[in-house]
Amino acid sequence: MENPKAIVDEIPTVRSLFAKFERINDPLLSSFISAVPGRFSDLATYLEGLNRPANKSIMYNRSILNSFALKFHKDAGTLTSGVEQSAQKLCDPNTLLLVSTHQPNLFAYSGVFKKIVLLETLKRSVNKASPEKSIVNIFLIVDHDFIDEVWVRLAQLPSIQHSSGILDLRFPVPSSQKWQMVHAVPPPGRTIVENWKKQIRSWIKKLSASGNLSRESAMANLDRFWPEVEAALSRAKSYADFNSFIMSRVVNSAWEYDTLFVRLSEISAAFKSGYEFLVSNSDKYSETLKNAEIAFMRHGIDTGVSFSSHAYSPLWLHCTCGSKAPVRLYKNPRPMLAGQCMSCKRDLEVLLSSHSNPDLSADINRLSPRAIPIPLLLSRDLQIACYASGTGGIGYLMDMAFIAKKLSIDLPQIAIWPSRDIYCGIGQADALAAMHGIQEDIDPFLQRLYQRNEEYENRIRPLIAERSRKNSSGEPMDPVLEQLFALKEEQRLLRKMIKLAEKVRNAVNLSPCFIDYLVNFGVSETEKRWRTHLLQKDNLALPVLFDLPLT
Repeated sequence: MENPKAIVDEIPTVRSLFAKFERINDPLLSSFISAVPGRFSDLATYLEGLNRPANKSIMYNRSILNSFALKFHKDAGTLTSGVEQSAQKLCDPNTLLLVSTHQPNLFAYSGVFKKIVLLETLKRSVNKASPEKSIVNIFLIVDHDFIDEVWVRLAQLPSIQHSSGILDLRFPVPSSQKWQMVHAVPPPGRTIVENWKKQIRSWIKKLSASGNLSRESAMANLDRFWPEVEAALSRAKSYADFNSFIMSRVVNSAWEYDTLFVRLSEISAAFKSGYEFLVSNSDKYSETLKNAEIAFMRHGIDTGVSFSSHAYSPLWLHCTCGSKAPVRLYKNPRPMLAGQCMSCKRDLEVLLSSHSNPDLSADINRLSPRAIPIPLLLSRDLQIACYASGTGGIGYLMDMAFIAKKLSIDLPQIAIWPSRDIYCGIGQADALAAMHGIQEDIDPFLQRLYQRNEEYENRIRPLIAERSRKNSSGEPMDPVLEQLFALKEEQRLLRKMIKLAEKVRNAVNLSPCFIDYLVNFGVSETEKRWRTHLLQKDNLALPVLFDLPLT
């Protein structure tokens, strides 16, 4: 979240997200970037004109998706009539699939939910213009990532009461388990979940009532939501389940969306052909990824993709210990995928009938894709029409564009909703109140404080040198000490202000977890704000101003 006092000086655009990549001046990238819509209405228009029936192979893969989507919702207790109808639509070859993906983060931040809202609002808009269109939204839970991924186990709230200006809600993980996959980690104990509730309630109680919401209303919003957390905990068989069940209960129960949730770890069979295709084309894949990363590095661009990724297969190999191994493709003396488990260090392998025509039937459930191939597989094996990405995945999309071209895979329409949410909730208001009425943006104010501190350093440094010289020569030091003491006392007060201002900056600039939204606005009102903004403003990059009344 941006500073709620900040003023948007110019109209933002989606295209500006790609500015550094456009410096490369590559025709392929330019074409890819140009195809990413900046307006919501452009996305709707594209889907309204799309008509591409799925073939038998795609329909078989969709039947697998159907089965495991229903399984998830039965497990989560969110098998609503709308969800059942969406699952039934997967049997129609004319159904368009709109997909978003993410790890099952603890009380996920707004960007995860906004991708789901974007696709649901898009579906409704298209169906309003073309009622005959069959559309299904899918949220793919990337539950095979490591539990050590920070946002999987950390949720944050703005809090001036804490030393950093941020309250951290943490899921504790022993170092011995950091390489476990999220779906292999047990759900949190009831004591941990109760402690999170106590932390949040304490956070609300300690806040001043200077914002637009009273402490009583904030507490009531929390208490209305928390039974969903307890219901998710009672049903979860894993930590991934706990987090994704909470999301499903918000999306499918509270918002009454018919979005289908499905665990990536369960649908490898739907990607069997795709996995075999990636293995048989592993040389092309690796070389293309390597060349793309070299090109980006030459232009000083960090995509977030490890440069060593090209040396490994685009697939992970799972271990019985609950972890997985990065694997390489070996062709001699016998074709195989082999690597060492990240946790137990066991050597793992999958023998291949051949490199050019591998059969992964016997080992399909031991495999899962790395990040870059996921949209490629969704397009190739499920024929999705639209893929909603977050801003954090843009670097991966750039690599993916090169690989898709090399492997002749048609990409779905990419949708990105990067708009900032601007509001002054109870945590942000409490932080700003600590500045004692200073009426200016926190970032420039803090920069001036840093500059003043540097000026004090420049004045104090020669006095310290003078003190040392006088001490060595036996000269009186009282005048120097008096000046030094006075300056250091002033600097001490300045540094205290800097520390406070840094806490305030951290609090108001934080992208908080979903708890902050539901406490301040309620679960349903949060969705209404996002959906209405999309329909009224159209520009996907325009900030969502929560504090303004809906029109």
